[in-house]
Amino acid sequence: MHCYKAENRGLDQEIFELLCDQYHRQPCHQAMGFEVTYLGKGIAGLRMVTDLRYTTKGERVHGGAIASIADTVMSLAASTCGHIYRTAEMKLNYIAPVYARTELNAEARVVHPGKTLAVVEAEFHNSEGKLIGKSMGTFFRDPRTPLGEEGDQV
Repeated sequence: MHCYKAENRGLDQEIFELLCDQYHRQPCHQAMGFEVTYLGKGIAGLRMVTDLRYTTKGERVHGGAIASIADTVMSLAASTCGHIYRTAEMKLNYIAPVYARTELNAEARVVHPGKTLAVVEAEFHNSEGKLIGKSMGTFFRDPRTPLGEEGDQV
């Protein structure tokens, strides 16, 4: 989970670096092995190489691990709009199973960047490009934590 590999797709460099730094400092993201692949205005990409720690019977990745990357990539996409966003609600459709030792790519885009709520959607693909799932979420802008303040959690 290193942003030095991430592609900046048009964000102000200072915002890009700030989001990468704040993202990287989160213990949950480190523990799950998420890597930022790109950031742009209203878009974000993450990848995760799944391992046995997150599996159930038959080495299938637990749905909660997929939900975690869904929540994370959508929140990160919302935060590229210049504010910290927190999850209000999220829906996830599992389309195909994910197995251990599989690369999972998550891509999110902001559908509606409102003043108080952002609506974001995401898709998940394996390394062969097969659609694994789709998600949509609503995120509220956190007025108590402007982007850039110490302690931000993206």
